[in-house]
Amino acid sequence: MNAEQIQDILLSGNFTGRKEPAHVVETHISWIILTPDFAFKIKKPVKFDFLDFSTFENRRFYCGEEFRLNRRLAPEMYLGVLPVGTIDGRPAIGALTPPLLDYAVWMRRMDELSQMNILLAKNLVTETHMEILARQLAGFHRRVSIRPPNVYAPGDYLKDFEDLYHEEKDAIKWLGPEARVQFDAWRLQIPAFLDAHAHRMQTRFEEGYWVEGHGDLHTRNIFLPDLPVVFDCIEFNPNFRRIDVLNDLSFLCMDLEALGHPELGFHFMENYRRIWEVAPKLEDEQLFLFYKAYRSNVRLKVYLLELRQHQNAALLESVRLYWRLLKNYCNLLQADVSQNAA
Repeated sequence: MNAEQIQDILLSGNFTGRKEPAHVVETHISWIILTPDFAFKIKKPVKFDFLDFSTFENRRFYCGEEFRLNRRLAPEMYLGVLPVGTIDGRPAIGALTPPLLDYAVWMRRMDELSQMNILLAKNLVTETHMEILARQLAGFHRRVSIRPPNVYAPGDYLKDFEDLYHEEKDAIKWLGPEARVQFDAWRLQIPAFLDAHAHRMQTRFEEGYWVEGHGDLHTRNIFLPDLPVVFDCIEFNPNFRRIDVLNDLSFLCMDLEALGHPELGFHFMENYRRIWEVAPKLEDEQLFLFYKAYRSNVRLKVYLLELRQHQNAALLESVRLYWRLLKNYCNLLQADVSQNAA
């Protein structure tokens, strides 16, 4: 589908539930039509290094995966997958009339005012929220623990980290020539860190600290009504959710630091570790720091991709924010590599 067809659905009201007010939210990989009752998410026909929505068959499959995986943590929010057909020649969500144009993930509309990032901006997220969320996620992670014979591939982390380098041209455009120098340094630093900690990363997998997790656990993907609702997990690439549990948790803690609330991240991890001690060794703390660097890398890459499509001041400021975070984390990692080398 294309943007004109999405607007046609919006204007015609060819979807279930109340019709107005309704609007579209666009990301670099999807359109989300928000109505008074529901949200309908339609994947863009795009292909990147980390996902492939370029074919009808792929978009249908990944809509099914998105529904299946998100039902684990948000069963009341995720309602199903609907076809996008036609009514009187116009695209319509839920219509089976050929030709089928696409598929949409059907979700119950949540109260955006209870979204965690919005509550954080108002200083309304409490330690109690973090304690409840820690209990919920610790229970979830223990249920989805991955055990051998699943294969751990050490090179996956390096490849995922290096995906950012594909955006080097845009990074230099927006951040200046410093970006080129920094990328050259990271090309040496990150492999050295991973080499130094390869054995512990392998043993953590063998000890049961890997999970079929969420993969995109940041504050915009959490609602905080009475019980937290954690949504929008990674469906398009299993390598992004079959990960060390510290990797999954690091995104939330990194995001809290980015938004100016590191104390909530500390409190969250303290409570989580009372339920499941996922960092029993001192070296695990360094791995957690690496995963926060990796997550800021991912966030930076996403904002660079969005900035390519829609140039605005807010996206540019986000690029600068996550660039600074990534630099700070990598500076701390460099100190660790230097100590190991000595």
